[in-house]
Amino acid sequence: MSIEVLSAEEKEAVWRAIAAMPAILTFEYEARMGITQEAALAILDDWPKVDDFVDESDACLAINNSLNDLLHGITLTDTQCKELTGVYREELLRIYRKWATARGWESTGVR
Repeated sequence: MSIEVLSAEEKEAVWRAIAAMPAILTFEYEARMGITQEAALAILDDWPKVDDFVDESDACLAINNSLNDLLHGITLTDTQCKELTGVYREELLRIYRKWATARGWESTGVR
């Protein structure tokens, strides 16, 4: 599980990112997240004991797509990012890259 490389504080930021997405993505949630809101709620309930090992798993999609959308798809200010996730954009990007690197991914698509 690549999520295991994250500290408790980093996991909290990711949890908050996933939890914020229903309010942000409203009608296009499933199309952009790749999972249902019910699946995301189950992940949040089980957090941090989720299995994100398989790229197509609900947990992997929830983590990847919420972080990618917050950092790349939605234009958030640093203040908005801090309010939603508890960390600023630069820190959220660092967490995203740390998680992706642990998966063996060379890129997150976010610069």
